[in-house]
Amino acid sequence: MSSPFMTVPEVAEHLRIRPRNVYDLVARGEIPHHRVGGKLLFDAVEVQRWVERAPTAEAAASTPLPAVIAGSSDLLLDWAVRSSGAALALMSRGSGDGLRRMLAREACAAALHLPAPDLSQFNVEPVAAAGSTRDWVLVQWAVRSQGLVVAAGNPLGLRSIDDLGAHRPTRLRIGRRQAGAGSRELFDLLVSRSRACAALGPSDFVDGLGSEDEIAVAIGEGRIDCGLAIEAVARRFGLGFVPLVRERVDLLLDRAAFFEPQFQRLMEFCRAPEFGLRAEALGGYDVTGFGRVVWNSPRGR
Repeated sequence: MSSPFMTVPEVAEHLRIRPRNVYDLVARGEIPHHRVGGKLLFDAVEVQRWVERAPTAEAAASTPLPAVIAGSSDLLLDWAVRSSGAALALMSRGSGDGLRRMLAREACAAALHLPAPDLSQFNVEPVAAAGSTRDWVLVQWAVRSQGLVVAAGNPLGLRSIDDLGAHRPTRLRIGRRQAGAGSRELFDLLVSRSRACAALGPSDFVDGLGSEDEIAVAIGEGRIDCGLAIEAVARRFGLGFVPLVRERVDLLLDRAAFFEPQFQRLMEFCRAPEFGLRAEALGGYDVTGFGRVVWNSPRGR
């Protein structure tokens, strides 16, 4: 530490961790740092003081996590948590928020549906990148039908994502979720892959809708013409639905929290026939793969 300031690689070497873990500490606001011209720098004295007063990794890991499931909102998950009587709270603010809260140890689980760029799979890449040093496991929750929710009867005759960019006498008002939501990432990906949608711009979108329910309400009130949401939401509000993608929703779990009584109660409830019947009644769900381990952190192998 001959220089008063250190770079990310130097901090990583000093702390004997990976550079990626340094970025995690910065993102969570845990380690003192400075940004100079877009570059991260660390005062050597501040870092040493932080090390001396910071709790050990073992102490941090031993602190019980909040009994909270963060991440994406899901009608089936909401119902299962309530009906099982599991002492778990839901904090549904989007998949990106759920992953951040897992990194910050503000939740014991998160529901995620983050698509890969080629739509070949969901969730594994961002979870593996963020959680390589965490004791996490990714378990399949359900496969859902995602598509365009439209007014009842589909009066505009939408049939695919390409139709959003088709020439019309008046522009469509297209609702989008907030940045970081899994539905927003999926929608933006689908639009980017459609040549017909290349001309769409900011004026075509109504942004920042906080949930799929908000999209459905906005359609019902005539404030927007369509938006991406799951089939179950369209059915719930009596709206039309244009299927586009079958997506997998997974539960990212802290391994220790998974074995706590409240989470085991939820898992046991979801293995009963009532769970499958509810999924069928909601519409657009496939729960045959429920409980399958999709990804296991290196620490758990």
